[in-house]
Amino acid sequence: MTSSVHARLFLAYVAASAILPAHGQVPAPVIGPSPATIYLPGGAAASPADATTRIKDIKALSAPEQPAGKNVDAATREFLSRNSKELGLDGTAGTFPVVESKDFPTGKRIRLQQNLNGMRVIGGNIQIAVSNAGTVESVAKNVVTIPAGKKGSIPTAAKLDEQAAKDIAWNDLGVTGELIEPPDIEKAYLNEQDVLTLVYVIKLAVTEPFGYWEYTVDATTGRIAAKRDRRIKRLTGQADAASATPRLPIPRIAAERAFRMASASKAFHAVPVVPGSDSVKGYIFETNPVTAIKDGTLLYGDPPNRFNDAYRQVSHSHASRANQQIVLKNAFVRIEDFEPGVGGRTMAPSTASVEWTARRGDNAFNDFMTFYHISSNLEYLRKLGYRGTGELFPNGLAVDTDGLMGADQSHYVPGSDRLGFGHGCVNDNEDTDVILHELAHAIHYHLNPDWYGGDSGAIGEGFGDYWAVSYRLRAPGGWDFLPGKVFVWDGIDACWGGRRVDRANARFAPSRRYQAHEALGGFIADELWSTPLVSSLLELRALGESIESVDAVILAGMTTIGSAFDMPALARKTVEAAKTLAPGKPHAQVLENNFRKHGILQ
Repeated sequence: MTSSVHARLFLAYVAASAILPAHGQVPAPVIGPSPATIYLPGGAAASPADATTRIKDIKALSAPEQPAGKNVDAATREFLSRNSKELGLDGTAGTFPVVESKDFPTGKRIRLQQNLNGMRVIGGNIQIAVSNAGTVESVAKNVVTIPAGKKGSIPTAAKLDEQAAKDIAWNDLGVTGELIEPPDIEKAYLNEQDVLTLVYVIKLAVTEPFGYWEYTVDATTGRIAAKRDRRIKRLTGQADAASATPRLPIPRIAAERAFRMASASKAFHAVPVVPGSDSVKGYIFETNPVTAIKDGTLLYGDPPNRFNDAYRQVSHSHASRANQQIVLKNAFVRIEDFEPGVGGRTMAPSTASVEWTARRGDNAFNDFMTFYHISSNLEYLRKLGYRGTGELFPNGLAVDTDGLMGADQSHYVPGSDRLGFGHGCVNDNEDTDVILHELAHAIHYHLNPDWYGGDSGAIGEGFGDYWAVSYRLRAPGGWDFLPGKVFVWDGIDACWGGRRVDRANARFAPSRRYQAHEALGGFIADELWSTPLVSSLLELRALGESIESVDAVILAGMTTIGSAFDMPALARKTVEAAKTLAPGKPHAQVLENNFRKHGILQ
């Protein structure tokens, strides 16, 4: 089979589920995760023995020719059947339904979710990237091996009902506040030391103890198998703020009833918003007051006149109207109030009849500053091709500019598509590095909803810092003062110090897994990923290449990478994306050189 025939596959329009074929082979002896693997073109170099992700040649997979009239179900089944042994599916019980087929500028991403008995197997997924020409460009595989012979010993029905499971999580959390969003619960399978446990995955977003909590509860015994706060937060060195007034725990049923009543009341009294293209003016920092006036001695508490030269008045043409007032909402960004702010306060989003005249110190300034920069960046994404059926945020993003109980933190909440900004030390909304960094988390989760495990924590933070730098480089004078530092204003030394994207000493060790914000002696794990990206961006810019062309490559690299991936796997995939998107240009070589400087590629 020729390489061109090998790569072609009718998957570009997959929209249904695929059931694994039975091959009758001897099943694996135990339940457990098979190695995370990504298949790439070009005979990618072999991975180190201790790598998290195996990098293999796409030629190891057999992709049949696209026959005329073949339906998508048959094409999907044929692909899995032909590659069942290579993908580690032989003898594995369950199905891999297609849960999403998403268009991107470079082609289509096909996501298959591993299921057993109609329920999700946590950590099991396959992603297939199909080019616009119909060729399979990459496959990312993360599968939990479930020997068919063991299927009978795996529980299929929960002994605990949903209400009891929610109560276990609620009581463990000791909720004393209110619900931020409705609770969510699903049944799934969790691999625990070669045992597949039927569990409930419960999401509880509450004001006290503040967080977007996720519990994993054994559906048979009620044991809490895992608990985490699913927010993605930047590092500031400050813990979340807490209520100063002790409160008694609130019964879950009462909290849910209160939430439903409040939601119904808001819906009943809501003023209709007429989406449109209302043009509105307001003041912003572009990108922050330190770089605007080029004064590194500026402090948060300085008198207002020190900031006068930092403001810029801008117009935005995508606001909406409600009850004769302009509101900061459009199809993609909504300024809302869903989290408690400083001291637990609530603060309604600002409105204006003509323009926003607020300056720093007034939360209306935070509203307009955040709305303007997020909206501008989403317009930029559409310019890069993420529009129409490839729109990253078809349902939009909700943004609270006075959230997190006022802590010196900001966050993105995967699954909820909410961005919240705190006000500790420097107001986070006064620095575009914070705004764009948090937006970047939303971007990478929509490029790859299976983003977790491996080095994904440090990579996500590093990409957020890169995305903030890209935005500053496109702003007038944004990179002229204190280059190399991220969070120039928010991270003034009096607050938390910020991060850097020029850590020449950062080196990758294959035996280590890189978590978000992990201090490694001389650099932070986040900086190990951001530094080669930013170095490549600056080098290519100096060679006359556009920022847009580099951003397009970085974004394309992160699509269809699957889960549990490490830095070398994503680096290699990014280099391959550069070869596709910028043929004959220096992008691929510059990126590879910088990844090699830091030991990420060998």
